[in-house]
Amino acid sequence: MRELWGISMNFSQIKCFLAAAECLSFTRAADRLYLSQPVLSRQIAAMEDELGIELFVREKKAVKLTHAGKVFAEGLSKLTGEYQSLVEKATAIHKGFAGNLNIGMVEGQLICPPYSQALGSFHDEYPNVRVNLSRHTMGGMQHAIRTGEIDVAFNALFSLTDEDELDYLAVGRAQTMLVIPKSHPLADREGLSLTDFKDDTFLTLPETESPFIARFSERVAKHDFFKPKTLEAPNIGALALWLEAGYGIFPLNENHALRNNPNLVFKVMPELEDSIEIVLWKKDNTNPMIRSFVKQFNTISS
Repeated sequence: MRELWGISMNFSQIKCFLAAAECLSFTRAADRLYLSQPVLSRQIAAMEDELGIELFVREKKAVKLTHAGKVFAEGLSKLTGEYQSLVEKATAIHKGFAGNLNIGMVEGQLICPPYSQALGSFHDEYPNVRVNLSRHTMGGMQHAIRTGEIDVAFNALFSLTDEDELDYLAVGRAQTMLVIPKSHPLADREGLSLTDFKDDTFLTLPETESPFIARFSERVAKHDFFKPKTLEAPNIGALALWLEAGYGIFPLNENHALRNNPNLVFKVMPELEDSIEIVLWKKDNTNPMIRSFVKQFNTISS
């Protein structure tokens, strides 16, 4: 029987394992971690060899967790969250801070009102609390808030998938617009609808990243009576790059950084609903700074 102290797993292996356990795809997990798929596979294989446990059943086009893998994933998710929280608390005390608040936001989104206002007022009221900001893919954001890597997320209501575990406050609305290349034949036209783009390729995301976006073509087909051609990007960061490269078109809210790209045009479409902006947190997160931060939005709106 292998002794605990003989195990030499590192955090790189653990991150690879947890990403693969959530995505159930080595390719998608590698994309999330910005690694090549062979590198991620080797990390997980080394972990299995060190433990002497098979964590995944590998099939031709997919992987699934073994029973032991499921147990290991649940335990490691909890442990890594606790470890991250412990490190941050110790670091904050060492540097003289009164606490930490970790805030995540989706890749590409700008910090606009009311988020920027809340951050400013929170800093004025709690100058000794260190606020750490980080960007995540949509799927990565859900994982980060569940494991305690982040305390609060700036997100959209359509991304909320587990209301039993999470709580949120709606803080505003952002207009959703269709992003097309400036060179597109319709770039200068007004009064357009999605049907005018029925011959274009719409970018989309996997179900594991965003079920709402993954089913965008279904909603278009139901509303506008045409099924758009789609091209699936691995995550929201890659999708933004594909937009810039001209691989297709896609709806984004008005606060996305690509709004500043001179080669892209944001078009108002009557079929696209506003995005409801929320601040999101895990119900059982005990960080007292969460409530203190969330109350800033009530002050802004009053």
